[in-house]
Amino acid sequence: MKPFQLAFASIRGEFRGTTWDAVADWYEELLRDHEGFESHQYLRDIVASVRASGVANRLGVTTSMHDLVVVSLETNNGHYETIKVISPSTMAPVDDGCFALTFFGRKKRRHGRQEIQQHPVEDAVEAFWAMVVEKFGITPAVR
Repeated sequence: MKPFQLAFASIRGEFRGTTWDAVADWYEELLRDHEGFESHQYLRDIVASVRASGVANRLGVTTSMHDLVVVSLETNNGHYETIKVISPSTMAPVDDGCFALTFFGRKKRRHGRQEIQQHPVEDAVEAFWAMVVEKFGITPAVR
């Protein structure tokens, strides 16, 4: 998949995210108040999985519109590598029934510093955790 506008998130300095609970509450509010937010179910599934994982305190989260931007809170240099779960509202060029998952890194890696993956929405939780384990070395205690 080729890079597209808004594919990557860059965060430097102090991380000023929110909580996983606040994101879950916000997504529930959007679901209640906005027709069509059902298409964002895979984002809600990922948030629920992180909240139940036993490692939510090791993963920082913020949102960019409806996208999830996730960092490892174990970074100590103020340059965060990011995993971005792209929402349907970003208009990412993905196949029907799929979503985009991106990585923006600081260090040289086997797949480079920027990576974009496309996955079926039903594999969202599994694909998210695979990237978290590979890029951040954080394994959930519970999935």
